[in-house]
Amino acid sequence: MKKQLLIAAVAATMTSAAMADISITGGMKVNYKSIETAGVNANSISHETDLQVTGKSGGTTVYIELNNDSADGLAGTTSTASPATTDDNGNFDVEDVWMKTSIAGATVKAGTWNGSDSLVSADSARALGKFEVSTTVSGVTVIADGSSDANKNITFKGDVAGVAASYKIDDEGADEYKLSTTMNGVTVAYHNVDDSDSTANTGKSSIMVSGSYQGFDLAYAQADTDTSASITGDSFFGDMAAVERGTASGADGMVGGDDVSGFSIKTNVAGNALKARFVTIDATTAALDSDIMTLTATRALASGVTVEATYTDEDSTTAANDKEVLDLELAVKF
Repeated sequence: MKKQLLIAAVAATMTSAAMADISITGGMKVNYKSIETAGVNANSISHETDLQVTGKSGGTTVYIELNNDSADGLAGTTSTASPATTDDNGNFDVEDVWMKTSIAGATVKAGTWNGSDSLVSADSARALGKFEVSTTVSGVTVIADGSSDANKNITFKGDVAGVAASYKIDDEGADEYKLSTTMNGVTVAYHNVDDSDSTANTGKSSIMVSGSYQGFDLAYAQADTDTSASITGDSFFGDMAAVERGTASGADGMVGGDDVSGFSIKTNVAGNALKARFVTIDATTAALDSDIMTLTATRALASGVTVEATYTDEDSTTAANDKEVLDLELAVKF
């Protein structure tokens, strides 16, 4: 009996030690949307669930991200992610999968993952055979990254007299640099992307100024493109790849040469996070110019759920492209 108790105690200790190196986080949101486009109304209810599993062994980390959304409930459909995955009866898709470790003083990351969006570009591609090797030399971080089926890049990052600077060399010539600094509580960030060697007039740039004043967070940003470049990011301005274009262009999203600017203000009132954003699109075709106003109110409930209401009014020069969206969201993270 004593031996059995001892074995059980040792087993429990070993299980606890093993589980201590694995963490699971995630979240889920459910959205009700009422969308009116040129007087035609449509309603929908959708959901999205994410799970992140992180495992550690010494100095090595393995990360797996799983996702399930409303489209995954359709048997036999194939996702548009890269690499593509097949959904079947609401199963979870495997999205980001990577391992990160240290070899000879350098940090090595390999697998598949998506980055973060900038003001001008979406960074959501999950290419196969993706890798990233980084190290720091004399205060400058050097990052080499790429994949088996995408561009190879080298990035240099560092701080110069209080200015955070980075410069990326793209093997197709679309080099880019970023500069940002904070002075007296005001942050200024600049991002520039050069033309690629294969296509002329593909440059684009953005600048953003942000700060706080008497309990209000204020920000202004603008992004400009050449005639063969388009803004695809989903960040400060919202999802520029989904801007309503209606029949005038035949597709949604920004087109080559479109520019955009915007202003936002955020504050908290009685436990509610309030935000207003005003965006103006200066399109290459005057008929596609538009002003977008977004009002958002967010409140955390005692149950751990966050409730959010967002109203968006897109007013286009072409009346057929006018769009109003009411989005009610329940979300939880754990």
